[in-house]
Amino acid sequence: MTKRLEQAIAKVRALSAERQDQAADVLLSLVELDPDSIQLSAEQVAEIERRLKTPPRHATHEEVRRFFQKRPA
Repeated sequence: MTKRLEQAIAKVRALSAERQDQAADVLLSLVELDPDSIQLSAEQVAEIERRLKTPPRHATHEEVRRFFQKRPA
């Protein structure tokens, strides 16, 4: 364990039980976000590849202006 993590845990120990649980939830959610644990299906990979081949379309200044002119203030 790193010194920084030890310091953080020491501070968390001084908190109320409720705040300790909240801190644990944050830490656990961070650990669960491990990119190596993400598994995409073949369909998801194909969809990502398809979307990457199509360049994104952005609205022109004129399209944005017209959009906001139609909306009530």
